[in-house]
Amino acid sequence: MFFLCLIFKPKKLYNFKFLPEVQCLWEVKRLRVLVPLDFSKEAENAYEFAKKQGWEVIVLHVLEEGLLESIYPFFSIPSLDFKKFVEERKEQVENELEKYDAVKRIVKVGKCWKEIIKTAEEENVDAIVMTRRGAGLEEVLLGSCAERVVRHATKPVLVV
Repeated sequence: MFFLCLIFKPKKLYNFKFLPEVQCLWEVKRLRVLVPLDFSKEAENAYEFAKKQGWEVIVLHVLEEGLLESIYPFFSIPSLDFKKFVEERKEQVENELEKYDAVKRIVKVGKCWKEIIKTAEEENVDAIVMTRRGAGLEEVLLGSCAERVVRHATKPVLVV
C-alpha cells in the first residue's frame, strides 16, 4: 500500500493544540482491474496497458455459449457429448492464459458482456479494461460486447 501524506512542522495555533507532525490524508491503493481477453491483438494491447500502469490484473476469457453450440456439430465426433467438448475447450483456454502474468485467470461459458459484468462484481475489481472490438464472430453479427459492458456495468469501464 502507498500512503499520501503531508508533513507539517509543529506550530502553535492561537493557543490551541499543536498540529501533528505527519497527517495522512488518504490511502492510495493499487487498482485491481479485470481484462477480458479473446486473444486478439487489440485485447493483448489492453492487457499490456493495464500491466504498464502497475495495476493488479485479473484476466477473463468467455467461451460464447451460442457460438460453441453452433460449432460443436461440425468439429466433433457424434459420440462425444457437448459438456465434454466444453470442458476440453476450457482446458485449452486455461493453458493459453498461463502466459499472462495475472493475479487470477478465469474461463467462463456464457454471453460475453454478462459474464464480464458478473465477474467484475464477483471479483470486486475497481475497473474493467477492455478493447473496443474483439475477435469474436458474434461481435460482427450481433454488435459490440464492449458497448454492452459500458452500458450495463456498475464498475468503471476503460475502453482502449
